[in-house]
Amino acid sequence: MRRIDAATFVVADITRLNFNVTFEVGYSIGRQKRTVLISNKALNPEERAITQLGIYDTLGHHSYENSTDLSTFLSRVADVSPLEFPSFELDRAPIFVLDTLHKTDASIRIISKIKKSRIRFRSYDPSEQPRLSTLEAYRSVYKSLAVVINLLSANATDARFNNLRGALLAGLAYGLDKDTIIFQEGDEPVPVDYRDFVSVYKHPNDVDAYINDLVPRVAEGIQAYSDRPLEARGFLASLDLGDPAAENEVTKLAEYYVETDEFHKVLAGGVRLVVGRKGSGKTALFFRVRDILRENRRCIVLDLKPEGHQLKRFRDLVLDRLTEAVQEHATTAFWEYVLLLEVCYKVLEKDRQVHVRDHTLFEPYQRLSALYLRDQLTGDDADFSERMLRLVHRLSEEFTDRWGGQSNLYLSSQEITQLIFKHEIPELRDHLVEYLSKKDGVVVLFDNIDKGWPTRGIKSTDIVILRGLLEASRKLERLFHARGIDFSFSVFLRNDVYEFLVSESPDRGKESRVSLDWTDLDLLRELLRRRLIFNGIASTSPFEEAWRRISVSHLYGEDTADYLLERSLMRPRNFLRLVNYCKSNAVNLGHEKFSPDDIQKAAASFSADIVNEIGLEIRDVFPAAEDIPYYFIGAKPQMSLAELRAMLDQTPLTAREYDAAIEALMWFGFLGILHSKDGSPQETYIYDVFYDMKKLQYLAGGLAQGNVRVCIHRAFWPFLEIGG
Repeated sequence: MRRIDAATFVVADITRLNFNVTFEVGYSIGRQKRTVLISNKALNPEERAITQLGIYDTLGHHSYENSTDLSTFLSRVADVSPLEFPSFELDRAPIFVLDTLHKTDASIRIISKIKKSRIRFRSYDPSEQPRLSTLEAYRSVYKSLAVVINLLSANATDARFNNLRGALLAGLAYGLDKDTIIFQEGDEPVPVDYRDFVSVYKHPNDVDAYINDLVPRVAEGIQAYSDRPLEARGFLASLDLGDPAAENEVTKLAEYYVETDEFHKVLAGGVRLVVGRKGSGKTALFFRVRDILRENRRCIVLDLKPEGHQLKRFRDLVLDRLTEAVQEHATTAFWEYVLLLEVCYKVLEKDRQVHVRDHTLFEPYQRLSALYLRDQLTGDDADFSERMLRLVHRLSEEFTDRWGGQSNLYLSSQEITQLIFKHEIPELRDHLVEYLSKKDGVVVLFDNIDKGWPTRGIKSTDIVILRGLLEASRKLERLFHARGIDFSFSVFLRNDVYEFLVSESPDRGKESRVSLDWTDLDLLRELLRRRLIFNGIASTSPFEEAWRRISVSHLYGEDTADYLLERSLMRPRNFLRLVNYCKSNAVNLGHEKFSPDDIQKAAASFSADIVNEIGLEIRDVFPAAEDIPYYFIGAKPQMSLAELRAMLDQTPLTAREYDAAIEALMWFGFLGILHSKDGSPQETYIYDVFYDMKKLQYLAGGLAQGNVRVCIHRAFWPFLEIGG
């Protein structure tokens, strides 16, 4: 690092991706050194991995063939000024965490421990956003006081990409002088050169000591930051549009959240299913409803967000070993126990101090606390994810102790009850109801049940888990309502999960629901307008006026806002990501507004993101066909179904899989249908038919008519080199 500090500019060879070089690139950028990336095209550079990772392709790199070629290129490097990344104010959540794709015991413990500190944090979750650009990494680190990185062992899923992301973030953090913890389980994977930087743990609980040391330093940093003078910056450089991931902007949502009719319905209670696509705003609604309801101190509000990790273990270790006739009963009992204990936990946590000062609560609280704490799983040193994980571990161990490796077991109701329930449930229920009679009701908001479930590749047992949750919530609702206690329950789901739930449920349509999928462009414009107002633009400014403050008006004769909206696939997260890319490009080049070139570069970066995301989601359904989008490189923007099938002939898919693959491409918005409307052909995508796949298939002639024409969404054109 000393040599980088002394250098005028840095050259990094990324022909083979590795930890050392990636760390050094991050450190160089953090130290504001001109960083030149090169790759040797004679050695088959890892272009696909570079694209999938995302951290290098947005910076660009020069390809060379031999030493003469490289020498010539380097001798012509005249501009050694560093990339002008924008500066940012400290975020209200000053700890940034690199989360893992699959939630391990250690990653769950790290998040749980930081939550306990009561200092807010943000995270990068590769399950939500597979590609991490250098610009996004820089922004995330710069806005933080501390960075926490969890490295995976070489045999873990996604270890390579996780650790490369970690290397870049660690390099940036050290370069920007941020307080940094790099967690590592055991003696690998960090190279020997960097061993002094890592915090080694043998057991997940070992991370506690490191977090305990970090928290006071962050608290002191917050105070020191608040005392420093503010620096003058231009409007665009200081513009804060929030994070595309709602989890990372909880503290600011109240300032600019768009309160739709669906939001008010959920807030009023009675909506059991909140349905929407990834990036449609389910999590933002979840947090906003939670925060408003919590303003009533007498209302018990549970915000439950498990990780897919726990539910997968429950399915694999317990459910899959039971007969179908028993699975739903076991799942309902499991969720009933979980929800009952979580309501108890929330009540006891909320009134820990209050009951001491209120004589009407003191004795009921003590009785309820004594009953609740009889089970060792219910300690208060863990969050919901950890408590669930403990329960799943206990169930799987007891299951194995009683029945060994047997499968296809039929268990009686009594056996299931004995396996799951470890409290005196009737007594616990009675004391809980007694205590809740002194409150204004219970609201349960449940998100993430489908986190980790493959898109459009869901298993029947996953739906059994969901149905069990809904049935358990109904049982609690009946219990509380019978005692005069208000109770409402809302679970947040992806569209495809809801479709499968309806198709697999005998009593279709009995659950009340709202859909959050966006079909109105004006609502997306309002979403951005409110964020611009939050940054100081007059509250009376219409969208067009606010937009002109930050962007040129037209690109190729098209309104620039419409240009970005058209490429967002009608998802708020995508629209915000596109606008943030525009902002980063503009600030880096010293522009006062988004230029046409800034907007085109943003569309190209986003195109790489979305192609990669679609590929990973298709992989969940067709493991052999992860690369399907790449077969469309250089394709015509419009083609007949017959031509489309001819293209699929080049893929690993079999002919019998073509229809399912085409349906998946339509579902994700990659493909649309050209159909005649008012005498002219019109592109129609899944969001244009209110996400009704049956209607889109009907417009496509049931995928049976070879002359039906399909179109590729413009969002994918730049990366796939498709010309209009």
